[in-house]
Amino acid sequence: MVYTVTVSAMVYSIYCTYLEFMEKPLFTSVETEYFPTYQLYFPGVAICSINRISFRSATELANEIFAANITDLPADEILSMISQLGDLYDSEFTPQNRSNRIDQLLTVYHKGSYDIVDVMKRLTPQCSSMLLKCRFHDKEWNCSELFTFRKTQDGYCCTFNYATKGDDTHLDVKLESMKVEDLTENGGLLVVLDPFLDDYFYPIFPSAGWKVTIFNPHDYPDTTSGGVIDFLVSPRVHRSVQLEAIMFYSARRIMSHSLEKRDCVFEDELTGPQMFYTYSNCIVDCKALDMWKMCGCIPFFLPNRESKKVCNLADVPCLSQYKSKWLSVVPHGNLYDHDEEIEKTNTLYCKCYPECSDVKYNAKMAMFGLEHVSEILRDKEVKNQSVMTIYFNNYGTINLKQDVIYRWYELMGEASGICGIFVGFSLIVIVEFAYFVGLFVLELLKGPATSDRDGNSAAGKRTTPIQKIYWGELYSYARTTKNQRDRARGKY
Repeated sequence: MVYTVTVSAMVYSIYCTYLEFMEKPLFTSVETEYFPTYQLYFPGVAICSINRISFRSATELANEIFAANITDLPADEILSMISQLGDLYDSEFTPQNRSNRIDQLLTVYHKGSYDIVDVMKRLTPQCSSMLLKCRFHDKEWNCSELFTFRKTQDGYCCTFNYATKGDDTHLDVKLESMKVEDLTENGGLLVVLDPFLDDYFYPIFPSAGWKVTIFNPHDYPDTTSGGVIDFLVSPRVHRSVQLEAIMFYSARRIMSHSLEKRDCVFEDELTGPQMFYTYSNCIVDCKALDMWKMCGCIPFFLPNRESKKVCNLADVPCLSQYKSKWLSVVPHGNLYDHDEEIEKTNTLYCKCYPECSDVKYNAKMAMFGLEHVSEILRDKEVKNQSVMTIYFNNYGTINLKQDVIYRWYELMGEASGICGIFVGFSLIVIVEFAYFVGLFVLELLKGPATSDRDGNSAAGKRTTPIQKIYWGELYSYARTTKNQRDRARGKY
C-alpha cells in the first residue's frame, strides 16, 4: 500500500511538472549587459514640418489653375480651397456646405483623373529648404546625401537611414543601414533646422516647429505598431537626444514551439510576397487591408504595395468614421478575449507577432538654448533656427536572449530526480530490469536442456534411492583433516 501511494505521488508530480513546462516552455534572460554599442545599427530618423502644406507651393498651384482658365474663381479663393487637402492628413471630417471642392477642380485641371500622391508630395515643405546643415560621424555632409523624401505616418518627411527599397514596393530587399561609430554627441547625427514660419499654410498642431520620429531603420515609422519615439522640436532651441538600445534575439531551437507559445516570428519563417518579415510592416499592411475593405482606398501616406486606389477628399468621411478602429489595434486574435461585435466596430484584430530578433530604442531628451551650439551657427544669421542632435553615449548595450527552459536531457534529469526522491528510481534500474526480463524471456524461448529432459524421463521410470548423510560430511575438508591429525596424536 505504501509503495502504491508513493508511486501515485511520483506520477502526479511528474505530470504537474510537465504541464508547467508545456504552459511556459520559454524564458528570457540577460545574456550580457555590455554588448558593444558600435555594432548596433543607427536608428532611422524622420523629420516632419508641423506645417504640412507649404504656402509657396500652394500659391504656385493656385496660380497655375487660375491661369488655365478652367474656372471663374479668383486665385485667392482657389488657394483657400487647396487647404481642403489637409483633411487627408487627420481625417477629421466635419460636414460643410462646400459649393466648390478642390478635388473637382483638380480633376478638370488635369483633364481627368490625377495622382493625389504627386499633389500632396508637391505641396509638402521640401527638405532642401528645411535642412540647413547636417553632420554625422563628426563629418560634414550635404543634407541631400543623408536625407530622402519618403512616406511616413505624417505624410512625406525627410528621412535618415530609412533602409528599405521603396515606399510602395514589396519588402524583398533589405538595404544596409548605417551603424554607430562614435559614442559622443559630436559623433552622432546633428541637423540645423529652419521652420520657415512665413511659409505656414496648414499646420497639424497649434504650434510651430517639427515633429521628429525615431524608428527601426527597416520598419515603416508607425506609432500604432509601437517601437517608435516621437517628440517635437520648437524654433530657437537645441534638442539633445541621447539614445539607448536593448537587443533581443531568440535561439533557433524555439522554432519547435507554436507561435502562441513563443510569441514571435523569425524573419525567414513566413513565406509570401515579402521576403522578410517585420512586425511594424505587418501591422501597417493589416491596417491598409482593412481600410481597403471599409473604404475602398488607401491613404496616400501609407505604403501601397499593390497599387490600389488612393483616397481622395470624397473618401474622407469614411476614413473619419473608422479612424478610432485603426488606432486600436490588437496584434493577434488570441491575445485578448473578444466578441464579434467589438471586433467589427471598435478594434482592429491582426495576425502579427513580434520579431524573434529585434532592437528597441529608448531616448533621454534634454532642451537647451542655442548658446550651447553657437559654434555650429557662427556662419549663419540666427532667426528661428533650431539644432537637433541624436547620439549614443554608453558603450554597453543590454542583450536579451529567449531560449527553452529545459533541453531534453534536463527534462530527463528533472524526471529522474523526482523518481529518485519517491521510489529510489535511477537509470541503472532500467538496465537491470531489462537484463533480467531479457534472460527470463530467453530461457522461456529456449525451453529445458536435453540432459534435463533425459533425467526427468528416467526419474519417471525409477525411484531415486535414499542416501545416508553423515554429520562429518557437513564439515569442510580442512576441519575434518585437522580432527584426524588430532586423533592420531592422542588428543582424543
